[in-house]
Formats: sequence, C-alpha cells, structure tokens
Amino acid sequence: MVHECYEVKDLQHKVLDLKNNVKVLQKSNNEKQVAVEELQSRVAENEHRVNYQEDYSRRNNLRIIGLKEQPVDHESEEEPPGERRRRLAKQMTLVLMLSMGYVALGATLTWPSPALSSLDKDNATLVGTEIVLNAAQKDMTGSLIYLGSLFGSWIGGWLVSRLGRRLSLGLMGLPFALGWVMTGLAPNTALLLIGRLIQGVANGCLSLAGYAYVVELPDTSIRGMMAVLPTLGVVVGSLYTVAAGYALPWHYLSFVAALPCVAFVIASFFLPESPSYLVVQGHRQAAISLLRKLRGNYVDIEAEVTQLERMNSGSSGGWRGLLDKDILHRMVVVVMTFLLSNMCGNFIMMIYTTRILQDTGAPMDPDAVTAITGVLRVAGTVAAVFLLDVLGRRYCLLLSHAVNATCMLILGTYVFLAEHAAADDDTFANLSWVPMVCVMISLFFGDIGVHPIPFIISSEYFPTNIRAQASSVCLSFGTAVIFAGLQLYSPMLALLTQPGLYWFFGCSSIVGVLFALFAIIETKGKAVG
Repeated sequence: MVHECYEVKDLQHKVLDLKNNVKVLQKSNNEKQVAVEELQSRVAENEHRVNYQEDYSRRNNLRIIGLKEQPVDHESEEEPPGERRRRLAKQMTLVLMLSMGYVALGATLTWPSPALSSLDKDNATLVGTEIVLNAAQKDMTGSLIYLGSLFGSWIGGWLVSRLGRRLSLGLMGLPFALGWVMTGLAPNTALLLIGRLIQGVANGCLSLAGYAYVVELPDTSIRGMMAVLPTLGVVVGSLYTVAAGYALPWHYLSFVAALPCVAFVIASFFLPESPSYLVVQGHRQAAISLLRKLRGNYVDIEAEVTQLERMNSGSSGGWRGLLDKDILHRMVVVVMTFLLSNMCGNFIMMIYTTRILQDTGAPMDPDAVTAITGVLRVAGTVAAVFLLDVLGRRYCLLLSHAVNATCMLILGTYVFLAEHAAADDDTFANLSWVPMVCVMISLFFGDIGVHPIPFIISSEYFPTNIRAQASSVCLSFGTAVIFAGLQLYSPMLALLTQPGLYWFFGCSSIVGVLFALFAIIETKGKAVG
C-alpha cells in the first residue's frame, strides 16, 4: 500500500515536470513567433521605404525634365506593334548573325558537286602534283563530312555543356578554316580527304551548338521561323559554293568558300549567351537581365525564368537524365526522323546533284542546273520560314515526304522506261526535262520539312539541362546514317540500278508520311525549357 502511494506521487511529479516543459516550449515558440513577426514587420517597413524613395526619385526626375507622371504597369498592358517589331527584329538579327556559321556549313556540303566536275577537267594541284579520285573516293568527298560530324556532335555536346553556347560557337571557326586550307593546298588524295573530315567535325559541333542556341533564344511564337533561318544559311552557303565553283577551279574554290567562316567568327563576338543556359547554370539575375532585353517590358520575365527552372528540375541533368522514359521515347522519334530523312534520298540529291543529273541525262549543263536548284532551295527554305509556325512540324514534314515520294517514283519510272525504250523511240528525248524538274521539286520541298525538321526537333524535344547530351546522341545517329547513305550511294546504285534506287527513295518517303502523321510530337507554340 505504501509502495503504491510512492508510485502515485512519483507519477504526479513527472506530470508536473512535463507540464513545466510544455510551458517552457510554448514560451520559446511564442518568443520565436514574436521575433519572426518583428522581422517581417521590419522587412515590410524597409520595402515601403524603398518603394517610397523610388517613387519620390521618379516623380522628382519627371518634374525636373518637365513631364507629368504616367502610371506604368507594362506587364498588364498589350505590347504596342512597333515595340514588338523592334524586339523581334533584334532577335532575328542575332539569329541571322548565328546563321553565318551555317552559311559556312552549307559551303562545305555542296563543295563536291562543282569540285569533282572541276577535277575531272583539270586535276592539277597548286603544288604541281595531280589528284586522281576513284568512285569510292569521290563518294568520300561527300560522306566524310558526315563521318566528321559524327565525332563533332560529341565534341560539341561537351563544349556546349561546359563552355556554354556562345563560346562554343566562337571556337567553330578554327576547324572550318583548317579544313579549307588543307583542301585548297592538298598535294594528294589523303590530305584532301582529311581536310574534308576536319570540316565535318566543325559541322557537327556547329549543328549541335547552333540549333540549341536558336531554340533557346527567341519567343515561342516565332521559334519555328527562327529555327529555319540556319537552314536558310545552309542553302545560301550551298548556292554560294556552287556559284563560285561555276567560275573557279576546285583549289581556288576552297579558299573562297572559307570566307563565310571568317565572317561567322567575327559575328560570334556580338552574340549573347543563351538565357536558358544561364538559368540552368544558376545565373538567374543575368538571365533576367538578358531576357528583359529580348522580351521587352510587356512580358512577365520572372514567370518565364521560373518556368525554365521548373521544366529543368523535373528530370536529372547530364547523361543520367537520358534514361527517363519520356526522354527515351523522344530520342527514338528524332532518330527515326533522321533515318527516314536520309533513306528518302534528300541528302544524296543535295550533295550529288551534278552526278545524278548527268546520270539521268539532263538537257542543261549540270552545273547550271545545280545553281538553279540552289535558288529553288533558297525559295523552299523561305517558304518553311513562314509555314513552320503555321502548319507546325508534323504537317511540314508530312508535306515534304509526300512530294518527295511523288517525285522519286516519277523519276524512277522515267529512267526505267527510258532505259528499256527502243533505239528509234525519241519519246524520252522529248521528255528529258523530267529528271531535272523532279530533282528541283524534290529539293524545294525537302527544305520545307525533310531537311530542317530533324535538326530542329533534336533540340526542341529536350529540356536545357540534358539538351546537349540528348542532341549529341540524336545527331550522332543522324550523321552516321547520312555518312552510310552517301558512302553506299555507288554500291546501292550498282545493286538496285538507277530506277530501283529512286523507287527505294520514294517508298521510304511513303513510310515517312505515315511516321510524320502518327509519331511526330508537335512543338509549335510550346515552351521547350
């Protein structure tokens, strides 16, 4: 009994101790709450003072210059048309400066077309030797560009993620210039081909860094238009080389073709860093300052930066982020788009225009037709500038494949019937314009979808924190497929015959139509992070 009483008293003491502890904690919490409220009050008071001082300074400045104060709330107002035009013109100017690099890239792509024609006429080098190329080596003058791009895309991925977009772009001029010097001064076949390989490395780096920059810089509403401008640069560079090659021998052509890369290096010093890259690297204030210059005073910059942060925080950065299910799905779509764009013959038609027209018996001088085709490609790219933000990526790609399928099937049928016509049948002599028209129309519509869209979506489909890595993988596969297609052009021509090869291109584009309709993820007007 006595023992039980002691236990009860002991429990009562413990209860009292616990109550005292609760009171101490409550008092501590109350003190903390008071301290927090006091700090909040001080912050509010200081903010009020800052706002009052800013308001007073603004009114005082207006009074000094004799103006009346006007209430300003830009973010709730509609942007004036003149302000919008000036702002978008600034963005377009930056993208056009970047596109000078793609003019340099385009100059490398079509160099084989006039150069091989020139080599057939005069194969003497500037150092007194002669260069003789067999069929496989002629194929390599085009395909090595894409083999080099395979390595360049990986190098570019590393540079872009480590050094940023702007500095990476500025470094591209070095391999471009080295490649052209080696090509122009090459005393033998080996150095000529090595020079082409180095140019390919530069192309791969630029393709990755440039498209990432273009996707991240402009407004969402005009991103499609801006993303086609590099393709326009490629087409202009291609036309520039073909036009110069019409008057210059192959070695002097190399030095003239190097001029766009010099202009690009100069232009790169005036390019700002990508705002998305600044956000991902944690330079929030620098990104806000840059976006204010690009977007103007009528956009909620804070909301855009917050959205960029949110979109890049949802997935792991770096190579680990590529294992995400949605990212893997998008990578497969991009890779298949590259595969079908190559299997439909677009790149072969673009690079081996002269050879194809000679084989099909075009009535005009093949070099002149190549120059005319270049002009039509410029027109096709200009059409894409306006169509991509209207029709979207899916339907531009579908239209491009549909027209290419029609042209290739017609071309294959024409060549087949011409080869099997009777010796005294002059029907196909009167229709010799058909191959030329088919190639021209194919290239025109190729620049609306088949050519630019794989490169555009290889950047648009991925957030900034893994864009370099994902684009490296996609571009590597794309360039490997293009290299294989160009290198195997002669063997495939021998295996399938000329009409069979064109029918193969046409059937591939039919598959491309179905793929564009059911598999392409539309990005028109959507934020890409």
